[in-house]
Amino acid sequence: MKLKIPLPILRRFNRIFGLLLLVLSSSLAAVQAPLSHYYQDIWTTRNGLPHNSINSIAQTAEGYLWFATWEGVARYNGREFRVFERGEPTGLPDSGMRSLTVDGAGLLVAGARGGVSRYERQRWSPEPDLPAMVNHVLRDSAGRLWFATEGDGVYMRDGDGGEHHYSVAEGLPGAGVYRLAEGADGGIWIGTSLGLAEIREGRIRIVTDIPAVPVLALLHDSQGRLLVGSERGAYVGERDRYRRLSPALADEAISSLLVDEAGDIWLGTIASGLIRVSRFGIERLGMADGLPDNRVVSLFQDSERSIWVGTNGGLLRLRDAPFTSYTQDKGLSGDYVRTVLAHSDGSVWVGTSNGLNHIPDGEVIPLRIRLPDGGVPSVLSLAEGRDGTLWVGTYTHGLLQIRRGELVDIIDRARGLGANEIRAVLPATDGTLWVGTAKGLSQMKDGRIRTYVQADGLPGDFILSLYEANNGDIWVGTGVGVGIVRGARIEALYLNRQDNAEYAFGFYQEPDGRHMWLATDRGLLRYRQADGSLAAVGKRHGLPIEKMFQPVADRLGGLWLTTNRGMLRLSREQAHRVADGELAAIGFEHFGEGDGMASAQANGGSSPAAARAADGSVWIATAKGVARVQPERLAEFGQADLPVVVEAVEVNGRTVDVEGPLQLPAGSDRLLLRYAGLGYVMPERIQYRTMLEGFDRDWVARSRQNQAEYTNLPPGDYVFRVAAAYPYGDWSEQEGRLAFSIRPFFWQRPLFWWGGALLGLGSLWLLMRLRLRMLKRSAEQLKQQVTEKTRELQLQSRAFERQAREDQLTGLANRRAFDEELTVAWANRGAAPLCLAVLDIDHFKKVNDRWSHAVGDEAIRAVASVLRRELRQGDLAARWGGEEFTLLFPGTAIEDARRICERVRRAIEGQDCGAVAAGLRLTVSLGLAEAASLSDEDKLLSCADKALYRAKEHGRNRVELWP
Repeated sequence: MKLKIPLPILRRFNRIFGLLLLVLSSSLAAVQAPLSHYYQDIWTTRNGLPHNSINSIAQTAEGYLWFATWEGVARYNGREFRVFERGEPTGLPDSGMRSLTVDGAGLLVAGARGGVSRYERQRWSPEPDLPAMVNHVLRDSAGRLWFATEGDGVYMRDGDGGEHHYSVAEGLPGAGVYRLAEGADGGIWIGTSLGLAEIREGRIRIVTDIPAVPVLALLHDSQGRLLVGSERGAYVGERDRYRRLSPALADEAISSLLVDEAGDIWLGTIASGLIRVSRFGIERLGMADGLPDNRVVSLFQDSERSIWVGTNGGLLRLRDAPFTSYTQDKGLSGDYVRTVLAHSDGSVWVGTSNGLNHIPDGEVIPLRIRLPDGGVPSVLSLAEGRDGTLWVGTYTHGLLQIRRGELVDIIDRARGLGANEIRAVLPATDGTLWVGTAKGLSQMKDGRIRTYVQADGLPGDFILSLYEANNGDIWVGTGVGVGIVRGARIEALYLNRQDNAEYAFGFYQEPDGRHMWLATDRGLLRYRQADGSLAAVGKRHGLPIEKMFQPVADRLGGLWLTTNRGMLRLSREQAHRVADGELAAIGFEHFGEGDGMASAQANGGSSPAAARAADGSVWIATAKGVARVQPERLAEFGQADLPVVVEAVEVNGRTVDVEGPLQLPAGSDRLLLRYAGLGYVMPERIQYRTMLEGFDRDWVARSRQNQAEYTNLPPGDYVFRVAAAYPYGDWSEQEGRLAFSIRPFFWQRPLFWWGGALLGLGSLWLLMRLRLRMLKRSAEQLKQQVTEKTRELQLQSRAFERQAREDQLTGLANRRAFDEELTVAWANRGAAPLCLAVLDIDHFKKVNDRWSHAVGDEAIRAVASVLRRELRQGDLAARWGGEEFTLLFPGTAIEDARRICERVRRAIEGQDCGAVAAGLRLTVSLGLAEAASLSDEDKLLSCADKALYRAKEHGRNRVELWP
């Protein structure tokens, strides 16, 4: 997904909305849900993992997640995996990774062939190898390292270089050791192939309360109790006495353990999948429920409270998500949901293609309705009557009347309706029941039915939606516009003047009754009651989707819009400003399957396709169940202090070590820095801002761009800073930082400048002395020739002035003249637009190399000739230097300037250069920027230069705009 949001607008909206949400949600505790309600994400080798067996999981201090596999250890930043194998840079003897242990600010990685290596701050430091594969590593409170090995007992290394080996000969019950844990009193617990043991003060004690079977997992819970996972169940140890965690788990082979933030116990099994013991009882998750494999070998909870499950078939993440979906697996009569109704009693009714469902208090209850022909209704629309009646519009069986869960009446075409396909139902406040059918609008009142069609004033017969306005008008959405029933007459409101809109899928009226919002096939339209005018908020204002089905207002000033490609949320206040012409673009949030929706396809074409329930939650009909979101909870997903790391640095196209501070050589004129915000709940939504101290005056908004490029930085000392934030969240305090220096060339050093200045002054003094002598000697001659010399000097002065402002090769203005004109244009621009473009001849070095510098000069003259011909009077072209030109467009809007630049680009591309050199063809790249919102002319030039580099990166021979 990826949306293009005008960042200043989005930031302003998000900051206000996020603060409000934070206040509203500050008292909310972390949501605890049944295991089946967690949102699932799965990664395998297809997604970048080196192997599907995830032996261990850890998160280091800087925020990276790490996964140990049999083909290396994978570091994850939320978007991609980086795999480290044996050899360089890890120093490990084998790629089979078995154990990950967070060690202070670093990570201990261990595995096959006894390899152990420490990672910290992007550097690896190998430890001496052990004689057998290492299953687990523990650093105790005294700083000693303990190693559990496969078949060779336990090794301990102290801080002085000493090593001790504990084996079966010294009392271990089994030679295979799988897990280690340190008790509060300093004892080391050991899970072996033949039971549990403890090492205290160098002596081994075997625990007899636990069978002599493999003990694969050990963990202390929040109460200090030791949890033991064995091949014959899980045990809890208190005061040296052990009992089963639950008799129901006696036959389970437990391979991994986790106690989460809420105190729930998670158990990974060898063959029975995942088990959780919580207030919901004993819950299970197996392959039938989405688990990649039933052998669970590792468990972990990250800093964002997500649960990671490592299996032999891949990696599973269980997490809370903004959206919850109710599907057929969770009790719905069918997955294809067309309509949803928020009932006055707080419950929700859901209509599917396979029947009707009631959801009170989160529990799905299918309503068993049997029609006279024995079938179940395919539900299209729902409405609540004043007497508690539930009206159900169907696809083929007309209108059903449901009271207290029982079918009491069927009204169909035989009874007078226009058709049996009912897509909208509206019980009006005056007691009239309006029914939108595929063949007109039917009115039911006092037992009589009358049907209105196009001949009666409706714009179309196919009715999609109905809405009663505050003043009693009935709004009728059709496939060719809107009909407004006002008393005894119908007025047609055609929408085609707004981007050729036709379908009116849904309505929402502002509480004050002054505006009506229409969801259409060409975006969101606003109808103003005072003058009957329409205004659009759509793609040209930045929205990524134009077909919208149902608008739903939340309690926080937001407007939710259902679409075939997910949910859009925007600010109603901003939407009004766009409709009034005060804003050119609108900020928005785009939600989809990555946010918990089982399907991003929100269905439309029947009514209501979405609704707001009594508790403020928004319910959406989708192609896979009904989705629910609580807007007040959105702030919880943004309130994370995201750590940011600088992952890679390229200098002039060459990757350098990011361990700072960096000393860069003179001539380092292109610097690219790649960074990552280490958040995993919504990594694709992370926003960035950067500041280069020593260059930038303030933070630079980067939107979702995870790299920053700088060119032609002068020599000096710099500090690069980058911060990240989720939508609605604050900027992280854990900034990524990198200090670096660029060394100067010798002629850029102060000593060279002072020497040059002194030499210049000395030369000037000598010249003056010589001149004075010559003047004295030639005084008489100069008196006689004063008139002629004065005239010559005047001519020379004009020539010098022209040469000082004119490029000798092209005859265009030079850089000095352009700078002066730009300063004047900036100062005089007022409210008028001002645009600047930087033009560069593509691959110009190849022209010089293949032909000659003389041909290169002719090529530059040819480009200058095109500029003279194609630019307008009042525009300014200048040769900036080498093969670069600058173009100034005073009083010109960005789109007009872009068209001129495109005309120039095409003219140069189509120019016949055969007279210059056989086979010569010229193209150019242009970067264009507008002065609006920029602080000075230097920023304008800088932005145009950045746009030029973007044009080069995107293939050259093109015009790119900034931003």
